[in-house]
Formats: sequence, C-alpha cells, structure tokens
Amino acid sequence: MFTKIHSFHLLGQEGRHSFWHGLDEAGHDYTVIGSALGPDITRVVLQRGAELDNRRYQLASGADGTLPYHSWMVDKGDEAWPVVEQKLTDIEEFFQFEASPTALRLFRPLQPQHHLFGFGERSGSMDKRGQAFPTWNIDPPMHHNDQTVTMYVSLPYYLALNRTNGHAHGLLVDHTGEVEVDLGHEHPDFLRLMVEDDILVAYFFAGPTPADVVRQYTDLTGHMHLPPRWALGHHQSRYGYDTAREVREIAQTMRERNHPCDTLWLDIDYMDQYRNFTWNAETFPHHEQLIQDLRQQGIRTVTIIDPGTAIDEAYPVYKEGNDNDYFVRYPNGKHFLGEVWPGICVFPDFSQQAVREWWGGLYKDHLDLGVAGIWNDMNEPAMTKLLSEHSAEHMHGKTMDKNVVHRAGGENHTGPDGAPTSHRLFHNAYGMQMVRATYEGLRRLQPDQRPFVLTRSGTGGVQRYAAVWTGDNTSSWEHISLALRMTLNMNISGIPFVGMDIGGFWDDSNGELLVRFAQLGAFMPFCRNHYAKFVAHQEPWSFGEPYESAYRTAIELRYRSLPYLYTLFAEAARTGAPILRPLYYHFAQDAKAITVEDELLIGETLLSAPLYMEGATSREVYLPAGTWFDFWSAQTYEGNQTHVVAAPLESWPLFVRGNSIFPMGPLMQHTDEKATDPLTIRCYMTSHGTASYTLYDDDGASHDHEQGIFAETLITCNAQEERATVTIEEHFERYHPQRTWYEIIVYLNGQVFTSRVPAGQGQVTIELSNIHQR
Repeated sequence: MFTKIHSFHLLGQEGRHSFWHGLDEAGHDYTVIGSALGPDITRVVLQRGAELDNRRYQLASGADGTLPYHSWMVDKGDEAWPVVEQKLTDIEEFFQFEASPTALRLFRPLQPQHHLFGFGERSGSMDKRGQAFPTWNIDPPMHHNDQTVTMYVSLPYYLALNRTNGHAHGLLVDHTGEVEVDLGHEHPDFLRLMVEDDILVAYFFAGPTPADVVRQYTDLTGHMHLPPRWALGHHQSRYGYDTAREVREIAQTMRERNHPCDTLWLDIDYMDQYRNFTWNAETFPHHEQLIQDLRQQGIRTVTIIDPGTAIDEAYPVYKEGNDNDYFVRYPNGKHFLGEVWPGICVFPDFSQQAVREWWGGLYKDHLDLGVAGIWNDMNEPAMTKLLSEHSAEHMHGKTMDKNVVHRAGGENHTGPDGAPTSHRLFHNAYGMQMVRATYEGLRRLQPDQRPFVLTRSGTGGVQRYAAVWTGDNTSSWEHISLALRMTLNMNISGIPFVGMDIGGFWDDSNGELLVRFAQLGAFMPFCRNHYAKFVAHQEPWSFGEPYESAYRTAIELRYRSLPYLYTLFAEAARTGAPILRPLYYHFAQDAKAITVEDELLIGETLLSAPLYMEGATSREVYLPAGTWFDFWSAQTYEGNQTHVVAAPLESWPLFVRGNSIFPMGPLMQHTDEKATDPLTIRCYMTSHGTASYTLYDDDGASHDHEQGIFAETLITCNAQEERATVTIEEHFERYHPQRTWYEIIVYLNGQVFTSRVPAGQGQVTIELSNIHQR
C-alpha cells in the first residue's frame, strides 16, 4: 500500500545541494536531497529517515575512499560538474513521491501531448506511452515479438517529447535492480517509477531539445569509445561453423565472390567442451595458423566468451577462480550454480575489481593468437537450466537467484565498487561489468590498439565498454521492423553502436528476406550476418541470384559510405550523439515525424526507409520539411508530405537531405585494403543553398586520437542557379590522411557538375558551372 509523501520543508542549502524533510500519511520521515549538476542536470535522492547521511547522496570519483554514493551507471563524480548559482527551492517541481513499507516510487504528471521514448532495448512501439513493464534483463524465449515484456538491455531512462512545442526533457532512475515502470498504463495522467529499496536516486535532464537530452544523459553515463575502423565493416557469423575447414571455405568464398567482409566470428563451436578460453584440437587444429591465414585475406577473427565457468579442478580457469574465491555465492557461503553449455557452472563476481582484472587478463592467449575482438554472450546472466532449490523461473527468466551476494568493495563500502549488494539490486549491471572487465583487459593487454567488444546484455553506461546487438532475433518480416525500432530507441538511450542479426537468427531465412535485412543493416552501426545451427545457410550467396547481387549492392554501399559513418562514430565518441536517429530528433516540432517508426535518419544527412513487407516493391515514405534527393537517381522530393517510392529488390528508399554534403570513398573488400582515395564529395544543393561538412580522419587503430592526433577536412558548398562554389580546407597539422585526389559532384536543379582536384593543397576553392556538367 503506497501513501503519498507530502509536507516538504526546506531544511537548508549547501553548495550545489538542497535538503528537504517530508512525511508520509503515517508520519514516517523522509529526506530529499536535490543537487544541481551544472545548469541542465538535477539529481534527486529520496531516502527513508530524517538523519542526513552525506555518504548516501554525494557521488565522487577518483581515489579509493571517495565514492560515498555508489553508481554503476554514472561515469563521473560531482566534482566534474560546475557549481551553478541557482538553487533548488521546490522539489515537487521535479517529482512527487510515494512510499510503501518496502518500496519507493516517484511520479510525474503526463500531458496529452507527451510522447515517451527510450528504456533501452524494448519490443513494441518506440513511443512507450501507456505501457507498463519491469526493467530486468533476460534472455527472452525464442521468437520474441512486440508483446515480449522485457529483453536483454534494460535501463530506466526516458526522453519525453512535447509534440506541441518540440520541447524535450529526460529522466534516469539510477538503479540496476528491477524498476517497475508505469507510463500512464494504470493512470493515463501520470507516469510512475518504483524501486524496492530504501533509497531512490533519479536524474532530471532539462533539454530542451531531444539532442540536448541525449547529450546531457551521455555526459552523465559516458560516451562510447571510438572503435577500430575494421569494426565498422561487414561481419559474417554463425552458431554452427563447426570446423576450421568450414571457416576457411567461408572466407575463400567471400573473396572469390567479391563480398566485402572484415571479420569471421566463432561461436562456442571452437571451444573444447564449450569451455571459455579453450580450443577444440580436433575440429580447430592449428587454430593460430587459421587466424593468421584469415588475416592474410583481410579477415579478422572474433571469438565468443560467456560468463558460465565449468566446474572441474583440471580446468585452469575454474581452479584459479575458485582458489581466489572469485565466483558468486549465496549468503550461506555456497556457490550459485547454473547449467549452461559446458554443463554445471559457477559465475564470476564482476562487481569486484580483482575479479574484473583477473578475467580481463585471461584474454591474453586469445590476443597472442591474433584474435581481434571479443563477443560476450549469455551475460544477463542467462542459463539453460536452473539448479538451485531457491530458483523459480518466471517472467524474469533463467538467471541468478536474487539473494546471491555480490561482494563489490567488500568491507570498503566507500571504495570504487561500493558496498556488497544482492543480485536483486545488481542484476542489470552484471553484463555491463563483464564487458567492462573485457574492455579494460583488452586495453591493458594491447595498449596501442583499440578494443572491440560486443555484448548481448547491459544497462545505462554499457556504451563505455561495448557495442550491443539485439540478440537472438527471428528470420521473419516482423523482425526487420522490430530491429529498426529497437536500435533507434537504444541510440536515444545513449547506446549508439548497435545492430541486429542480418537475416535473422532463428528459423530459415530466404533470399528476399535476407536482402531486405541487409538493406536495413547496410547503415546499422554494427553490421553482422549471424544465424543458428539447424537452419538454412544465409551467407550472401546462399539463395543465388538475384538475391546475391542485391545483398552485395547493399554492403558495397556501406563500404563506400565509411567516411560518413566513421565521422558519425567520432561524433558519438566525442559528444554522445546517436548515430541512428528517429525523425523527431531533428524535426521535434513536426507532429507527423514524431509518430513515424519505420524510417530512420543516419546522422542528419541520410534518411532510410527499409522494406519490411514480403513481396513489396514500393512503400510510402514520409519526408520532413525541406528538399530531399533520391540517393539512387538524384530526383528531388519536397518534404512535409508522404510519397510512394519504388523499391525494386536491388534498392530501397534512401534519401539525402537537401543542402547537405555526403562524402564517399572507393569500393573495397575490407577496410584495410586501400586508403580513402579518392575522396568523393557529393553535394546535394538547392538554388542559393549553402552546406558545410567536417570530415573526420585518424589512423583507425590506435588511441592517438585521444591526444588530438587526427585530421579534419572542412567542406563548404554555396549554390546559385546554375553554378556552385566548393571550398575544401585541410586541417592536417597532426595527422595526414593518405589522400591524393578529391572528386567533387554537385547535384543542382536537375544538373550534375563534376570536378577533380589534387589533395594536399591546404585550402582550395573550386568553381563549378555548366562547363563542368556531366
């Protein structure tokens, strides 16, 4: 039974903090602390009792002993934020509160014009208004769909958008256990977020634009690190590449049939008895030579590692972990046991720094062999069978018991890992702390190389350590639409490096479905074809023509577009901006754009409208305000209206925003094959329009860019009626791209002007007119 907390009385103010006392209807005391983190972010902490304990409300980073209030999600301490002049005087301006004997709940009023987005990876519509669900990571049943309640990546964060004025704000509940979310489901005029705890911590992001909210949220929870350039390539994977011979055949066929590909992935098939950090000597003999031979073909190797650790004293990983007491236990001291691929397993306690450092060091042998990236799976954590007498499978899936203990910082409650906690409160952070261990281990073992890590599970802040894919999807038309909505909401939730299994994981795909998946995947930040055992093969050539050529066309376009994509990745790493963007991100005052859930923007220049209906050869496309150019034909379309656009098998509706610049590189079979030379600069212009674009370049592999060693190329275009002026400014002071030529193409009033100029001039201006017409 919840009762409202009321009668708030301002106790005082100190620095950035304001303090209130409140009572519930039974007369119980509560303390609220509001903290201004700069001008745009406000933290509100509700805790039971009248005693003010500063260990519970301040967040500090740095040395041991300086982290009073612990957070797995937040990336920086209070000292990183400026102290602003304005003071908080009315806590109910942000939230109202309710309490029960075991839980705390905040609520806010909802206006009819409010739309609610975010919450990480969730099925159903992008707008979550009217829904209710828990935030609790699970491995969902096969063939999940729009009715699936919760999935692999949960985070209690939303972006609210007012369709009448385009204003946006955001909210995060800093809680890695279950949060019960009600977004106007029970009471249409209120949203409610509930935690079972004696403390509730929430952050309010003032906006006022969607871009501002995402920036504020990622400034708090962290930005992705710029990955190695090869990670932007096309990846091929299967659960069921059972032998080294089959892997070699896939690689050889990729090259013979001219399908661009940067990696082959090895699922658990490569392991000895499915045990982490081992190789099956019978099916993968001479695996080091295999990895080297693939690398000679321009193909890197990525291997899977799960958390479940087989119990066997002769297995070094188990013995070392057990000897050091690195596996999770119940309060009575017994190990938690779960059954996964190797059989009965124990599970590392990634809440502890010592365990993370140990686990990260275990990758050394893989890296020494030449493995280029690591894939962490089953890390919700998920298991195939529950063994504990306390376990009960319900809507929360097969996972650890809630009373399992995570020892974190042990007796050092104010250390970097905080106080010991239960799995009930740590669950959603488990996968994120596993990939943290992986990322930090790879960076420590190979300090001159950027790590690449993929995870299935995570929560707020996971973007600091890994890319995320949407898990075990299905080879169905529904799952193209589902993937589009999921990846957009994850981008809005601060996780930009995302993708889905092209073609679908479960069930047989077919030629048309695979092609349409690939056309969506062509501009996904993470682009991987992956599928299961015992289903039809779905490599690019598996269904013959015309499907093979159409698949190749989509992936070739991705490789030619890498200069644009890599610049978006650099922006995401620097500012937290999403790579994939819903239409409302740039058109927040367009009521129609807010409701569009089957189109996406890639950056602010490209608009893609994938096909997700079997047999369709056209579809309706809503274009927001402005002039838009069909990428394939350069035909112009006017915005603020819906158009029917042809979509033969080999293409799909893809548009470039008018008065934009889109850079492209040469076709290549892998990202290391050649330099981006020539750089093609495509300018899509209207009469008297202007455009500017800054292209980002670095070495694509090291951390030198973190020290400012990168290049920028500033490109501007000014158009008249039948002429255009293009200026190129090269800022190559600390890094010089391997580039000798620029090819310039200007689309203007139905005409195409072209020119070619040498690179390396510092600054050059090119006049294009009818004499340059193509």
